[in-house]
Amino acid sequence: MKKLSLLFIVTVFLVGCEQAPKQAPANSKMETFNTNVATTKAFLSSFMENDSITFFSDKYIGKDFMWSPPAVGMDSLPRVQWEGAFKGFMVNYDNKMLMDAQYYAALNEKNLPDGNVRVYGTWNSTFAETGKKSMLKWYAVFRYDSEGKIAHYMEWYDSADLSKEFD
Repeated sequence: MKKLSLLFIVTVFLVGCEQAPKQAPANSKMETFNTNVATTKAFLSSFMENDSITFFSDKYIGKDFMWSPPAVGMDSLPRVQWEGAFKGFMVNYDNKMLMDAQYYAALNEKNLPDGNVRVYGTWNSTFAETGKKSMLKWYAVFRYDSEGKIAHYMEWYDSADLSKEFD
């Protein structure tokens, strides 16, 4: 009986000392990325809806916002120049729709997600003046500040596509 009692005590002790299963650490950068994707989608949606009040507001844009346009050799520009360019897009293009949008995590120098957002897609729109359709293959990187607002908006596309018309 003593042996059975001792075996029971040792078994209880060993079971009680088992380590809890390890949980995967939370990836805060991916959580930040998911939040920033939602912000990016809302930001782009306001552009597609021609909601200039929301699109140009501080709701999405950080105080030190910079824009890197696709033009070769052009440096990053301040908010006022970005606003001027995008007001032109809003006036000159109707029915703007980002098709087949794909959102990926931007990566740091160690190839790990850094919380920022890369977007690939094709902009379909209609020239306001002629009613002709246009398409623009587009890639952008949105870098966010600590407040979750866009600090740097970089985009790439073939600007020659802006003048093409499609039937």
